[in-house]
Amino acid sequence: MARIYNFSSRSGGSNSPWRKGSERTGRRKGWPVRPFQVLKEGFGLITLALVTGWAAAHYSVIPTDRISNLLTDSRSESHPFVVRYFPVCASGKRLNCIVDGDTLYIDGEKIRMTGFNTPELFSPQCAQEAQLARRAQRRFQQMVNAGPFEVRRTSLRDRDVYGRKLRSLYRNGKPLGDQLIAEGLAHRWRGFKESWCS
Repeated sequence: MARIYNFSSRSGGSNSPWRKGSERTGRRKGWPVRPFQVLKEGFGLITLALVTGWAAAHYSVIPTDRISNLLTDSRSESHPFVVRYFPVCASGKRLNCIVDGDTLYIDGEKIRMTGFNTPELFSPQCAQEAQLARRAQRRFQQMVNAGPFEVRRTSLRDRDVYGRKLRSLYRNGKPLGDQLIAEGLAHRWRGFKESWCS
């Protein structure tokens, strides 16, 4: 006996033969999981990202953007803490390294310390100055690698005649240069270079 179909139910009833298989089963095509489950999982990921970002912003001791601003913006008043490893500079690109007892690179920017002057490493006037210059370089390297320090602009000038940034390094509120002076490895700057040769 032939079966009679009601063609008026083409777009209607759930048992219509004209409906796709996925429609007859009640599942929406293209949704392997429920929308609420996707929203719930997405909210968890967003929350995790926000918490991670907040923690990084508040507890990071390497605020690279603030360091960059201080090194490039002469009007910056921020004093970022710096934590890097500083080897002695070698040939090639210089990113973070020690040049001599009063000069270093931070994030590719050459920085000349203000307030003190160390013996000349590359153009010493005598053997004694050359020896002291090597000691000052090693000591300065030890000091900057001993822990976080602050970069401060304490000079009225932003750069010296050689294009180096003029900055001071502080730790626990004290300039690192004072320690070099106390150890006899630097002279306090008085507007001229003092001799290291006796």
